[in-house]
Amino acid sequence: MRLSSTRRHWNRFAQTDPLWAILTDPDKKGNRWQVDEFFADGRRIVAAELTRVRAGYPELRTNSALDFGCGVGRLSQALAGHFQSVAGIDLSENMLAHAHRYNQHGARVRYLHNPHPDLRLLPDDTFDFVYSLLTLQHMEPAYALRYIEEFVRVAAPGGAIFFQLPATVTPRRRSFTLWPDTLAWRLWRWTKRKLAIEPVMEMHCIPRAEVEATLHAAGAEILHAYRYDAAGSEIESWGYLARKP
Repeated sequence: MRLSSTRRHWNRFAQTDPLWAILTDPDKKGNRWQVDEFFADGRRIVAAELTRVRAGYPELRTNSALDFGCGVGRLSQALAGHFQSVAGIDLSENMLAHAHRYNQHGARVRYLHNPHPDLRLLPDDTFDFVYSLLTLQHMEPAYALRYIEEFVRVAAPGGAIFFQLPATVTPRRRSFTLWPDTLAWRLWRWTKRKLAIEPVMEMHCIPRAEVEATLHAAGAEILHAYRYDAAGSEIESWGYLARKP
């Protein structure tokens, strides 16, 4: 899916069920997330992630952080409890409208709309911590790999980069169909997109070796890669911690 189409679908999610689209708990679909509960989960996740990051990189500085794919601000609001300034960036202007409304930290957290296939809005060597969770998987791999390169560019020298990305998905067994499986699936996805039956949440994977090669080529040093998925999950997901020399 082209990035412009991805943007359009996430704008639809922002209009229909924004909190569930960010954190897809099946029990919360249909606007059943309580706002306080939703943001408390973000604080819990960020505290746990930063503990893990500091274990692998004790030299982490806390002046500035970037939340890539910030959505409504679940993680950028939490990062404000640990960093002096935070920037959240997202391709959906409708999601960012919610983020501005939920911002509890004033000018210490700023939100930027970025519809581009890179981070041209951000200067080189800026952030002590670049963070992205549950975002890169929702775009075509070519875009995700380009953004990973950009993470290294916008990180400050000595800055840390942490993101999560699935590597493989175990195929689900689908019900019997007289049509070829891939044809039936593609037609259904095309119909939903064209007729706007509902917004589409893409799911893509990039092999670990390809992600690590991209980080190395961009000049980053990989400090740690670890399994990010739950036991028994059909998705093999990895967390990557790197630093910019």
